[in-house]
Amino acid sequence: MSYLSSLQTLAQTLRQVTADHQWPAVQRVDGEIAALLGEIQGETLDNNEQQALATLKRIHQQAREYCMGQLEIVEAKMALSVRNREGATAYAAFMDAEDLR
Repeated sequence: MSYLSSLQTLAQTLRQVTADHQWPAVQRVDGEIAALLGEIQGETLDNNEQQALATLKRIHQQAREYCMGQLEIVEAKMALSVRNREGATAYAAFMDAEDLR
């Protein structure tokens, strides 16, 4: 597979798996991107390959930002769950204490 084809395929795949919230696939594609970047380091890329690399870089940055936003959402939900669980535990303890009276 040519560099151009690889760059385009990785960009399209990263965009799709990110949109589909397929987090293990996002991680896999990120590793494939890192491997390809290591492979092309020092190579002379033609204009189309340079453009495809720039597109991949932009999509990778967008995916990273999106993943960070999703992480913040998950963290907020987990924190809310912990607070709710603590409140429910406190309420249950209060109700048990009331039952003992």
